[in-house]
Amino acid sequence: MTISSRWSLTVAVVALSAGLAGPAFSAATPEQVTAALTKLLATDKGATFTLGTPTQSNEGVVYNNVTIKSADGGETKIDVLTVANPTVEGDTLSADSIVAENVKGTNKGDNLSVASLELTSPVFTGKETGNRFDAVSANNISLAQQGKAPVVIDSANLDLSNYADDVPHAIDISVEGIEVDPATVDEGGDFAKQLKAMGYDKLTLGFFGSGSLDEATGDLQISEITVDGADLGTVTLAGTFGGLTTDVIKQLKQPSPSPEAFGSVTLKQASVYYGDASLAGRIIAQQAKQMGQEPAAFVGQITGALPLLLTTIGNQPFQDKLAQGVTTFLKDPKNLTITAKPATPIALMELFSTSQTAPQTLPDLLKADVIANQPETTDDGEAGEGTDTN
Repeated sequence: MTISSRWSLTVAVVALSAGLAGPAFSAATPEQVTAALTKLLATDKGATFTLGTPTQSNEGVVYNNVTIKSADGGETKIDVLTVANPTVEGDTLSADSIVAENVKGTNKGDNLSVASLELTSPVFTGKETGNRFDAVSANNISLAQQGKAPVVIDSANLDLSNYADDVPHAIDISVEGIEVDPATVDEGGDFAKQLKAMGYDKLTLGFFGSGSLDEATGDLQISEITVDGADLGTVTLAGTFGGLTTDVIKQLKQPSPSPEAFGSVTLKQASVYYGDASLAGRIIAQQAKQMGQEPAAFVGQITGALPLLLTTIGNQPFQDKLAQGVTTFLKDPKNLTITAKPATPIALMELFSTSQTAPQTLPDLLKADVIANQPETTDDGEAGEGTDTN
């Protein structure tokens, strides 16, 4: 399901009202916090809000029944908004943490509810610079469009660190327990029927990502971008890009970056991993049934045709390697990994150019490899079952 961009203003205002933090000044009074919040929220000319009278508690400054209305008619209500250990210095509002409890929003048929939304060590200056927070987390999230079943999310967490010039250079994100009714993403119903035929009445997904940028060396390390599905499988992208130094980043931020700036960015290594959790087996069984075959016979037919199907690549050694890896995987679906480890970093502009003029040479340029059913590493570092085709 796609939640429209109409939510962007509502969510932004909720996050803004959830406060922000920074240097350790003397604790602010409820009146100071209210004045600071009012000034910050007033920067959005199209929104109106009701904070109500705050109270002081051991947790901090507490607001009850907060209401925020956006210019396009959307409305967000927060039962309890707690600003923990707030400080106010000039136009800067800060706190140890800000928690919004029982958040509910409506906007033109779309509905949002969040049991708890928390910002950790945020700071908001009311200006374009100096704003930051260390983490944001939300629990028990429900997103729904009118007439459709909601997408339910157990938790969403974002950690930011290693700030430089107000920009975090290390990011860690996780979204867990995403429950999706296939019918909500398929207008015609065919996709939902196919999934149901394979035994999937609902999808339970997770998303994880982490990475860091070292401007001194210019290396952008993408540790993982992972989508995981219960009883489906796991897809993970990883890689290292070079050339993203401070000067190059400044050039890339310009409205019209120079070709030299783009030419400075390189690929050092990359990988795409798929680990099966029964999806491949279910697809094979379904397709074999439709063709009146046993799964093993169907796999034999497909793998037998691979050498011919892959001739369009135009690189026989890589075609053989890919056919071998895919064959091993289909006969016993465990995992499949494609890696790129060029001898020296390759400029992204060169890769783009080569893909247009001589795509058949890309596997050699990237030193691409295909590995099927490689041993899985357990938490104690020992390898499990698996077969490396190379």
